[in-house]
Amino acid sequence: MNRFVYSFLVGVLLIGCGSSSPTTTSTPRSASENSAAAASSVSVPPGVDTSTARRADSLADRSFVSLDKQRRASARAREGQSLVQISDSLWRYLEMGSDTTEVDSVSQKKRNAAIRAYNRGADSLQKYLKVTKAADLDSTRLRQLQTDLLNGAQSAFEEAIQLNPYDDATRNRLAQIYQRRAERLGEEEAYQQAIDIYEKLVRLRKDQPAPFLNLANTYYETGAYGQAAENYRQARDTYLESVELSLDGDRRVDTTRVFQYALAEADAHRYARNTDPALQGYRRALEYASTSEQRETAKDWVDWVNWDDGNIDASFARDSLSALAGRGEYAVAVQGFRTLKPRLQTQSARDEIDWRLAQAEYQNEQRARAADRLQSLFRRTEVDANGAPVDSTYQQYFDTYGTVCLNLGRQKRSEDLRTALTYFQQSAEVPWERQPLAQLEAGKLLRNNVEKSVQYLERAADEPDVLATEDKLDLYRNLVKQHRRLGNRQKALQYQKAFQKIRKRAAAS
Repeated sequence: MNRFVYSFLVGVLLIGCGSSSPTTTSTPRSASENSAAAASSVSVPPGVDTSTARRADSLADRSFVSLDKQRRASARAREGQSLVQISDSLWRYLEMGSDTTEVDSVSQKKRNAAIRAYNRGADSLQKYLKVTKAADLDSTRLRQLQTDLLNGAQSAFEEAIQLNPYDDATRNRLAQIYQRRAERLGEEEAYQQAIDIYEKLVRLRKDQPAPFLNLANTYYETGAYGQAAENYRQARDTYLESVELSLDGDRRVDTTRVFQYALAEADAHRYARNTDPALQGYRRALEYASTSEQRETAKDWVDWVNWDDGNIDASFARDSLSALAGRGEYAVAVQGFRTLKPRLQTQSARDEIDWRLAQAEYQNEQRARAADRLQSLFRRTEVDANGAPVDSTYQQYFDTYGTVCLNLGRQKRSEDLRTALTYFQQSAEVPWERQPLAQLEAGKLLRNNVEKSVQYLERAADEPDVLATEDKLDLYRNLVKQHRRLGNRQKALQYQKAFQKIRKRAAAS
């Protein structure tokens, strides 16, 4: 039970993030192009600009002829036995023990009786400790014997406390019993009974952070996040107070420990959907972060809470739906993302959900709809002078759009060369991480239009490191052939050497 609860949910991505140039000028779209395309007879596939489709159709006329053509695992079963509840009257004696001015009011007779009760409890506790090491009993008998001994020890110590509330040794022993019983209940997932014990323990040990921490963790397991957050705070404050009031001169704060307290408190507030306290908790954790990993963790959770301007329900829904898509439950994810989008408060959140929805639609065989959705997202994104998104987090959207167009082009290649070329051209015009691959595919498909083919292949050759080894070999092989057809012997020789070098390196590895 002595643990902190952390969660890192991760979205399901097709492509990783990139970076953008610092220049920030927007690229407008031409209204005249749209109206002209509407009047033409050119077929415009879903997700493709009309101007791109017209250029592809024109190239196709000169280059080739047409071709026709899952969740959950079962929870563990609860087990264990009921605890005998401690009567409320016991607390009158426990609280009395904090008032040392009354210690002389206990008669010698009661003190002696308390000592005898204490000794009985100590005897039961010693027997319990021996039994926990026994190896000759089966688990059922051993567990029952342990329970009986703990019950006897607790009963005796409670009797001793009632007889003499001022004896610190008895209070310490009783706290030890409570701790052991609560731990056993936690192991058996009897959380409510464990909470009852820990609530008593924190009253015995108000000056120690561990009981508050254990109580917080147990509340967390039951979904009582408000109570969990309060006890994580108590654990943190109690620890800091113990350092401040230390008598040994060592007042160094364990920042990692306080970071964990603050992070756990913030997590509990997050699950309770308490936006402001959650943000305060994560920012407090950031103050105590001593490593780059801790700082990144706290910052990530601040961003998570602020994803849709503090709309925590939306953040949870996004993560849940992304997990469904990650498990291959695309139809359910598609419906969920469509339902979530109107509930969002910010455009950036809606853009991300459009991206995630398009990925789920593509996987759910709704590829035309996915391409259209990504095209709309691509066209409304503000870009810099190089065509890259001003907000670098949008680069992953461009990467996905480029990938989808590339994949659709490859799928259409055996059915309809015109449509395949159109998708390859669209992919080649999107500034995405593997843009040269789309340029290579377009160059290969246009092999009968040698000059245009070379233009695409040369553009791909400008960034060869983006390509895998087989794609590089394919690129240089085609460049050699096309330059020979154009009579460019020197160029063909240059690319032949590059081809031989890569092939030799590949063979050596």
